[in-house]
Amino acid sequence: MLTKKQLNSMLINAVTAKMLITFPHNIIVVCKNAAWISSIYIVLLAALLFGLICMVYSSDKNVIELAEKYGGKPLRTFTGLAVFAVLFLNFFSQIRIFPEAIRLVLLQTSYVELIGLLLAVGLVLGAYCGLGAVARLQELFLPIAGIVFALFILFLIPTVTNDNIFPLLGDGAQSLFIDNISFLSVFTDLLLLNLLLPYMENAKDYKRSGFKVIAIGGAVIVIIVTTYCLSYPYPVTEKYLMPVYQLERLIRLGNFFSRLEAVFQFIWSISILLYGSLYIFMMSEVWRSGFGLKQSQPLILPVTAIMIGASVIPDSLAGMVNWETQINKWLYIPAFAIPLIFGITDKLFHVKHLSKDGELK
Repeated sequence: MLTKKQLNSMLINAVTAKMLITFPHNIIVVCKNAAWISSIYIVLLAALLFGLICMVYSSDKNVIELAEKYGGKPLRTFTGLAVFAVLFLNFFSQIRIFPEAIRLVLLQTSYVELIGLLLAVGLVLGAYCGLGAVARLQELFLPIAGIVFALFILFLIPTVTNDNIFPLLGDGAQSLFIDNISFLSVFTDLLLLNLLLPYMENAKDYKRSGFKVIAIGGAVIVIIVTTYCLSYPYPVTEKYLMPVYQLERLIRLGNFFSRLEAVFQFIWSISILLYGSLYIFMMSEVWRSGFGLKQSQPLILPVTAIMIGASVIPDSLAGMVNWETQINKWLYIPAFAIPLIFGITDKLFHVKHLSKDGELK
């Protein structure tokens, strides 16, 4: 069973790991250098939607278990496939983007295919170790990552200037509060929290952990986007596909410490490996649950192979980023809607079966 600390560690890493790649660039394209305001809005909106889910979702069963309870095997299978698709679309682009980023920063002379293969091997081994091992490693790793992140921001303070904050409101309210709603997809990983309900020591951790993940993960998002907006003027901020890497290159600590981005990328690599191992494990578990299979371990290798195959369909890194952008325009809808729908269904079922004295029959 997962402790509250392990649960928080896994989900915080899940939200922040993906955000460190292309998210700052994508939100700046829509909101200009007012992206820091937009990111605060997205965090608050995510907290509001999750709060709504918590109001209606009181079961200690996850959505696939509730689907079987109210719709039998057909609804269980359909829900399992829907959840699998959401998780798949949320993660598969990282299989392509991460190796490209590692080659750019650390291994310029290496083949991207080799880096991708090593990543896949790491994900498979991590998933085979099981949820408990991944959770314990996440619990140990997160404080280290937090210290590195704090140093990262501290070292960037000399590069920050208020002059770069303009255009203050970007293209106006439309881009800040309407066009950017799709960036809620950065919190798609909250769906994992629902799927992990059977592994929790206390079902009440669902609500507590969710808000904590949104608060900490959201703070990281706001800090990264704000720092980037204040370190580069607009429209330069739109130019770089991987803003965090560009921020890392600004750090200089004398002539002997001018390549600190390699250190930060090493920490980021561990973060992605742990994040990906969790995803491969949970996707295999979702497939097992959806189809009523006995074991999920035999599914780990096929699931990884399918993700690798899908990741090479776009003909370039830019093509994959465009795919990711288009997918994220809609991915937040099922991620929040699935637990909301089953929570309301469960509530209505209990209300319908209340007796006159207010006790369940």
